[in-house]
This record gives sequence, structure tokens and C-alpha cells, in this order.
Amino acid sequence: MGHIVSRASFLTINRARCIILPLIFNSCSYSYSSVTHTSTSLKISAMSVAALASTPKIKTRILIISDTHGLKPKPKPKLSTDASTEDELSQNEAMWTYTGFREPLAEADVVLHCGDLTKRSRVSEYRDTFDMLRSIRAPLKLVIAGNHDFALDEPYFYREWNGSKDTVDAVRHIITNAKVDGVQYLTEGFHAFTLANGARLKVFASPYTPSYGGWAFQYDDGHNFNIPSGADIAMTHGPARGILDLAGTPGSYTKAGCPDLLEAIYRARPKIHCCGHIHEAWGGRLVRWREGDGGPTRIASVVCSEGSEQMALEDLMPDRSTQDEETVKTKLNNLIEMSQQRGAHVDLSEGPHRLTPGEQTLFLNASILNRRYQPVHLPFLVDVELDKAEVTGLI
Repeated sequence: MGHIVSRASFLTINRARCIILPLIFNSCSYSYSSVTHTSTSLKISAMSVAALASTPKIKTRILIISDTHGLKPKPKPKLSTDASTEDELSQNEAMWTYTGFREPLAEADVVLHCGDLTKRSRVSEYRDTFDMLRSIRAPLKLVIAGNHDFALDEPYFYREWNGSKDTVDAVRHIITNAKVDGVQYLTEGFHAFTLANGARLKVFASPYTPSYGGWAFQYDDGHNFNIPSGADIAMTHGPARGILDLAGTPGSYTKAGCPDLLEAIYRARPKIHCCGHIHEAWGGRLVRWREGDGGPTRIASVVCSEGSEQMALEDLMPDRSTQDEETVKTKLNNLIEMSQQRGAHVDLSEGPHRLTPGEQTLFLNASILNRRYQPVHLPFLVDVELDKAEVTGLI
């Protein structure tokens, strides 16, 4: 998009409606295997850093979303009067519709949904969300619950909501039926999958968040996030303490993330940590780790903060009252390009932000809805190198 930025210890995408940093937004093309594959979750042992370095790699595209709360992507219009944008945002729409959550969502090797599948845990909301996931062009879609999905936290649902077994059974039926289209619901733990592109994906998943307001999947006195050092991705509903966790409004933000999760991620150092939960904290941050001081894990003690890059909402949004016509036109075209991309693209496989495993982690808060429960935020589209799956001979 014409921006040249030097390499930084970490970069930040500010929370905002659909804002992405041009320094990590890339136009991209990608090819996909036509072979579909349904993976099975299983336990695996962590690999050493040396073994990881010697294993062949496969570039893999991951589509990441969270907090859709039963809403589907904006459908394609039946007719378009602007041939240059076809079914995308028109120049006029781009001024008022700040979203890439539009049909069809981007094609990927795997999709991650980080929870809050529903708003009120209604069966109809689960049905809509799983239908949406089944329709995405990806062989595998991985899903966890969030605090709004209380029918999936059965003890809580029966105790606090006097929930019915019929509701629980109906939701489980929806989840089971979605497996035929590659949708897999993950409970807390470590799971591994062989992807259709031949890569091995290792994921730690957890729906748990600190107690606030009496919701599902919450804990009062800390939580053990047992993330193995071999995990490629830590996929949790809530954020880590101090990273993409500011809740509230400007001037009254509070850190809502979990310190136990930050410590677990610091120990394991996965390639990616993705979450949602705090809608207004949408964004991304590429962190370079450093060794702590031996005390309690704090963001200031474990993250190298030199050279950060930030961008605010006003830096991307066109404003005819303060900007000249050329600037407005450029920003409008950029917004339309984001819509065509169907997400904020981050390439960790090559280029200036190529990830160094064990030294860096990309943090993403992929909440699609804003604080007003409007689906205005962009999904994330991440390219990353994964280990090639081992091929065993037939006996």
C-alpha cells in the first residue's frame, strides 16, 4: 500500500473499527490443495527447538475470527452499480461501512474462531454460527467457546440458568453435524491436526477467562493454562494481561487480561496467540520476547518494547473536513482493498515481519463485533510456516 516501515521489535495494530496497520497489510495471492481432510484431535509431545528448526516447513494460511455472537458476514448485494468494486464496498459505502466481515470470507487452510459463538446461547444462534463456519472455504475450522456460550458449560448452565437438557442436546447435535464440513469444537487442551496442505498444526485451546459478571467458563483464583512449548498456536477466548486487553472507553480503560495466561504464553512462546472477548481491544501486536528477571511475569519485564509502531483510527479513515481530496481518495481506495482482501493480512512466513520461532509471538484480538455489538471489525488472515507432517508407511 505504498508504506515503507523499518523492522521493529514489535508492531501494534490499534483497536478501532476496522483499522489495520499498512505496515503489515499485504496484497496476497495463495493456492490451496483440492484435497479435503478432517483431522482428529490428539495429544502429542513437545518438540525441541533443534528438531523444529530441522523439520521441513509448509506455508499455511489461517483465517482468525472471534466474538461473532451469532451474526453472519454481510451478504453480497444482488446488484452492483459500481463495476470497479463489483460486490465489494462502493466509494460511498466505504465512508460508513468499516468492515471486512463480508461474504464470502477469505479462503484459508484453517479457520480459528476464538469463542463467543452466541450472544444469549440460543440454539438458533449456534445453528447460524456453525452454518456460517461450515460454509467457509477451508478444509478445517477449529472452534472454542466463550463466556456467552453457557450452554456449552453444562454445570454452569444447569446451576445458574436452570438450563434444559433439550437445549444442551440440540447444541451438541449442531456441533456433531458440523464435523462433516470440517468444523471441530475444541475443549481445553492440546490438539494436533494434519492439514490438507500437508502441514502439522499444534494448538492449545481454552475458553476460560477471569470472573466478571457471572458468565460461563470463568475462574476466580487463577487458572493453569498448560501450554506446551511445542504449540504453534495458543487459542483462548480471553487476552493475556497487558496485551490487547484494554476494556472500557478512552480515559477509563482497564486491563482485563489474565496474568496467568501471559506467563503461560511467555513460557511456551507459540508462534501465534489469538483471542477475542474484549471487543474494543481488536488489533494485533508482534512481540519479541526477552528473558524475565525471575519475578512475577509482567509485560514490561518480558517484552522488548523498543521500536514499536502504532497507528490510530484517524490515520486510516478518510475525513473530507480535514483532508485534501487526494488523501481522501487514497484512503477510500485502501478501505475498498481491505474489503476485497476480506481481512487484515499478516505475513509471518517471509518479508520484514518473518517470524523467528521461540523469539517472537504474534498476538491477535480478532473480535468481529465492537462494543455496540456491530460486526465492523476485520478478520485476520495470517500466513505462517508450519512443520511438515510426518508420513508413516503402511503396514
